[in-house]
Amino acid sequence: MIQRLQSLYLLAITVISCLLLFSDIPFYSETGKPVATTESTGDTVAYSTITVTVDYNSTDTQEGKIGTNHTLVYFLGGIALLSLITIFLFKNRKLQQRLVFGVIVMTVVVIVSMYLLSFGNHYTEIDTKQFVLNGAGIPLAIFVFAILAYKRIGKDEKLVRSLDRIR
Repeated sequence: MIQRLQSLYLLAITVISCLLLFSDIPFYSETGKPVATTESTGDTVAYSTITVTVDYNSTDTQEGKIGTNHTLVYFLGGIALLSLITIFLFKNRKLQQRLVFGVIVMTVVVIVSMYLLSFGNHYTEIDTKQFVLNGAGIPLAIFVFAILAYKRIGKDEKLVRSLDRIR
């Protein structure tokens, strides 16, 4: 049922994960070695940079594509699909709670994958400046909504059990 609060949380998870999946929101940027300097003064004009986003060919530099992020794409698609399916399992709250726990685990995998794709890879060679961009906080919103949905499903189950006891 769409009027329950956990259904709205699950719908928000679906929308957010689809937003991450189908848009090119960057979550990490790294600026490295100088690639262009002025001849007269020797000042640096441009640096090699990369930006990592959730896309098949998203690790881009000025020189071209570096790698692929299949793990993020697959897990974000799984999160979107699983949370959408979970909305319609409102009659089976135990199964719904287990599936939301699966969404939580998959979200942790996405967050860890984003971290591993970002820091420590040294896409550029020397003097790197690493930046975490605003897009890195979006999976945390999925995590928070999943925790809230898990708790609300538990409250619903507790309420139904208490009403069954009264009868």
